[in-house]
Amino acid sequence: MTSKTTIDRRSLMSAAGAAALATLAAPSLVRAQSKRTIRLAHHLPIQSEQHAAAEIFARKVAEASKGAITIQVLPAAQMGGQREIIESVSIGTLDMGFGESGLYANYVPEFGVVALPYLYRDFEHWKKAVDGDVGASLAASLEKKANIKILNWMVTGYRYTYLRSKPITQPSDFKGVKVRLPEAPVFVKTFATMGAIPTPIPAPEMYAALQTGVVDAMEGTAEVAYTFKIYDVTKYLSMTRHILLDGSFAISNSLFAKMPKADQDLILKAAQDAALEQRAQHFEREKASLVKLTGEGKMQLNEPDLKPFADVLANLQNEFAAASKGADVLERIRKL
Repeated sequence: MTSKTTIDRRSLMSAAGAAALATLAAPSLVRAQSKRTIRLAHHLPIQSEQHAAAEIFARKVAEASKGAITIQVLPAAQMGGQREIIESVSIGTLDMGFGESGLYANYVPEFGVVALPYLYRDFEHWKKAVDGDVGASLAASLEKKANIKILNWMVTGYRYTYLRSKPITQPSDFKGVKVRLPEAPVFVKTFATMGAIPTPIPAPEMYAALQTGVVDAMEGTAEVAYTFKIYDVTKYLSMTRHILLDGSFAISNSLFAKMPKADQDLILKAAQDAALEQRAQHFEREKASLVKLTGEGKMQLNEPDLKPFADVLANLQNEFAAASKGADVLERIRKL
């Protein structure tokens, strides 16, 4: 006769076996219960629109994953300057970073074409380039050559020039001026062509470089100039609008490739949704920054005629594209 204790033990063993089989049959359940933290670093202050976009992205990922994936945002150059951040993403020592085409050109030279001076007719022209086949093909090359996967395309905006001792009214005004700019080939070529002395310096060091006279000027967006308090160390704001620049959240492809498809999809969607929100808010934020720079910042603003600048830099577009093997990219953008 079988005892009640033996029956109870058999029941427990049967229940445990069924649970184990259920777990094997439903790996997604196990994955859903695991936690993952992804570090996203950028070089900008927490007041910047890029940081706001990172927070939007983090919130959307948390909501879509029901808390299983956390995006840890590391702002203000905690992980180094922008070039260092992107290099770390490329080698896999950092999960994610905020990059831009000028820096990606260090890995895929054709990327520099996207940031060529005076290339776009307007913002709609820019969107057609980055959201279409041009952006997709460049992103695929970066993924293959540098282990960097672009998740979205944001707009960093038009870039202006900020100077300590004089405004810029014509291209010749740049002659001999030491200009702080990003560590990106297209920026160096642009200012060298106008006679300036390009001086690549990481963003966290540009305030001190202007304050001490290491450089005479810097170039960048209105919001960056305001958040870094460049108005404290410069006096003139010349709206040269020399480049309309992109920005993007980029992830280590070796990390991304290991993720379950469901996680990949929700991260991509969250990044793209964050980019749409960032784009929608950008130009209003730019207007507000210009008001602050000329108001509380007391900067003197001037709007030079842009045609002479575009004329001086017209040949650079073709020369840079040819040197970077991106002539076809340039023509595709022009034809959009």
